[in-house]
Amino acid sequence: MTRKPWFLRGRLRYVAAAALVLDLGVGVFSAAMAVQTGHPTVRAAVSTTASTKTIKWTDDRSSYDSGYVDDSHLDPDDPNQAQFKDLQITVSQTSSLTDQGIQITWSGGKPTLGSGAGSNFLQVMQCWAGPGSAGPSPEQCQWGTPTSAVAAQTGTATAYRDLLSGDEADPKQDLGAAYTHAQFGRPESNLVPFWSITDPGKKQLGWTNDSNNLPPYGSAQSNEVTYARTAADGTGQSIFSLQSALSAPYLGCGDPTYTSKGYSCYLVVVPRGEYDPNGEKANDRDPNNTPGLGQNPTYVAGSPLSASAWQDRIQVKLSFTSTAAGCPSSGEEVQTAGSELISSAFSSWQSTLCASGAKFGFSQIGDSEARGAVLSGGSGSPNMDFVYGPVDADAASGKDLVYSPVVDSSIVVSYLIDKNYDTSDSDNTDLGSNGTLVDNLRLTPLLVAKLLTQSYRNDTPGDGTGKGATVPSTNPSSLTTDPEFIDLNPEFKYFNASAKPDGLIVPFGDSDAAAAVWAWLRADPAAHRFLSGRPDHWGTVINSAYKSLDLANDTTMSSFPKADQSTYQTGGAPAPGFGTIDMRPFSADFADGAYRTVTATSGNKSLWDDTKVPPQYVSAGAQVPGSRFELAITTSQAAALDGAPVASFVDSYDVAADDPGVGPTVAAMQKTVVGASKATSIAGVSSIDAGEVPEDGYPLTLPTYAVINVCGASRSDLTAYAKFLSYAAGAGQVLGTQRGQLPLGYAPLSSSDQKLASAAAARLASKDAQADCPGSSSTGGDTPTSSTSSSAHPSSQPSVAPTSAASVVPPGDAPSAGTPGTGSATASGGTVTQAQGALTAAASVTPAARYAVLAAMCFALPCLIGGPTLLASTRRKR
Repeated sequence: MTRKPWFLRGRLRYVAAAALVLDLGVGVFSAAMAVQTGHPTVRAAVSTTASTKTIKWTDDRSSYDSGYVDDSHLDPDDPNQAQFKDLQITVSQTSSLTDQGIQITWSGGKPTLGSGAGSNFLQVMQCWAGPGSAGPSPEQCQWGTPTSAVAAQTGTATAYRDLLSGDEADPKQDLGAAYTHAQFGRPESNLVPFWSITDPGKKQLGWTNDSNNLPPYGSAQSNEVTYARTAADGTGQSIFSLQSALSAPYLGCGDPTYTSKGYSCYLVVVPRGEYDPNGEKANDRDPNNTPGLGQNPTYVAGSPLSASAWQDRIQVKLSFTSTAAGCPSSGEEVQTAGSELISSAFSSWQSTLCASGAKFGFSQIGDSEARGAVLSGGSGSPNMDFVYGPVDADAASGKDLVYSPVVDSSIVVSYLIDKNYDTSDSDNTDLGSNGTLVDNLRLTPLLVAKLLTQSYRNDTPGDGTGKGATVPSTNPSSLTTDPEFIDLNPEFKYFNASAKPDGLIVPFGDSDAAAAVWAWLRADPAAHRFLSGRPDHWGTVINSAYKSLDLANDTTMSSFPKADQSTYQTGGAPAPGFGTIDMRPFSADFADGAYRTVTATSGNKSLWDDTKVPPQYVSAGAQVPGSRFELAITTSQAAALDGAPVASFVDSYDVAADDPGVGPTVAAMQKTVVGASKATSIAGVSSIDAGEVPEDGYPLTLPTYAVINVCGASRSDLTAYAKFLSYAAGAGQVLGTQRGQLPLGYAPLSSSDQKLASAAAARLASKDAQADCPGSSSTGGDTPTSSTSSSAHPSSQPSVAPTSAASVVPPGDAPSAGTPGTGSATASGGTVTQAQGALTAAASVTPAARYAVLAAMCFALPCLIGGPTLLASTRRKR
């Protein structure tokens, strides 16, 4: 008997009807957007150590700190400076920047005192500066809009643009008219306004105390780090999310309109010591006698923008890639589509390929949709698509499909975890690093299986007590109370009981990458037993809501289902309360998961807000520094872009304590491609056998192939595809951050795969490429020689096609139309060269086409899923 889709099993037919209406609504919206959406830039994956800078607090200090002479002549009016003289910070990347994460590490600091931001911590912000200036002014920095939860961990005005007055006033700070403002009808207050780069005349300053004249950013937009704690040994680290002019136009970073005139961008780090701007030591105050201060009266007070704090800053000049389009807006694009796994590489390569006369557009769609698109063929269709698994054999019958390896990358578990220790546990030798980032995480396939099946009670509504709960009450409450996890990561046994992740963030929809994750779990004996319904070594069993999915055996599973249908009703909220999708929402895609990780914003909506219209469950916002705990399934290139740490994998909980596990390094990915590749019936096309990954290989490594419908494409498109593959086989395999290079997070193709790609390019470039197509001549034409039906149903899973239906030209004497840079990596090892040049963040990856595909899916899915479900509900089960 055919089963209903997992997300509709056990539900009433009105759910399907509601989904039908909603889906059609999205389809209408998406169809409209397909017409209206232009070509915004796609983020490029950029992360490197080539431009790493280490700056001592004393370096070049006198150029912007008038009170500083040298280490022996510190500003006598600034008692904090003696605490900063040994401080030095390292910024992981300072050039070729875009919208991305960078890592900031430091040493020589003083340990943070108290919880939250008591004293001795760093505050970080992004700023702009005008031509010829020594750096930014406080007005030019994005700062002062924290969430209320974050602000509650700081002293008075420490998180804001507000300036202290009265006895607490900074003696160096001007409190005149330039720093005084009031919303109409309200009393005046002192604060630093925000000055946008787009407002050279300062005619529209942003004031955080005036709802009619607010800065152009808020807590959801600003990338400010309100506080970053320093460990007992004086070290610390923070991930900072940079913003180009595309996401923060008021800073203008990378906008050629401003950079061509000498404007620049800066990372500003303001260290905070133990003294307030007025020279008073914060923790010496009597908390019962502080009339000029509000919250946390023994915490350091005052804004980092206040003159005394601002003079202690470290400023690092940043160089952003131009945000100008990489290709001219005129001219026809050659359309391509496919897997998210290629998108970062495509973004990097696209503008370089424009110089060769080939202008490409790319639409990110699911693998199964990509297989269907390449079969459709003909004018207007993307006749080159990118997939992991080849087209279904039956659907490909009679089609002339050419495959070529393009990139190798991997699926990873990214994380952002603060050490959230119970401070009463004196046995913890790492207690002095409380509040700093966890920098090592080991996971097993079994732990991932538990997370994906909501088998921890805290990952279900009401922590396993919700209406219709299916998670066993004897299961661990969360990952941090699972004995297996503690055995692998002993430091977590000292964590506070409240410390737990917001589940495991996963993307919505089908993908070959998701299928590969399930194949990896099925290949692991412990994970397979667990998915089969048997208890693990400690008695944990799978959430019974997932039993009917037969995850241990179902090889067609290619998504991350959220099957727990329990609900939990909180005070004041109407029935049924919130459910799994509210508290553990999907990410939009893998890249979104990485971004949610580093920004600590899972999107958990379990707080009832009756002030909303209509009343609804809302998110509490980003997690508070010191207690952040996020995990996500994402791609290696997305994690590299956002600066997110990634977990390493081990086979079992009882591995040696000093076994670091395997992470997604270039070497580990290449070992998997060489050692675990399983040949398909298509020459040169391989899949990864999860059960044959070598000991030092990374298990979730995935090759991405281009597949070209030779007979469906025009002659000119085939020529363009040949140029793309030639470039991908050569210079496109050089790792780096510059235009045209392979972004970090990928692994360069092996030399044999590069030859396969070059050979495929040569075949497409041949004048006889379409000689065997129906109705073609040996010279071919500029229109498709045949039009294939779009009614074929490609497999949603990686599958193989017969050799007669598709081929990859085997390595031989075919010309290599692109030479990798000297020392480029191969599967046998070698070095990685980083060439020079500028990398643009712009890429013609067409959102319009994405919306069009989404619209088509939204109109089709109700018929394919909702319709049969509604009809079936009226019939008697057989």
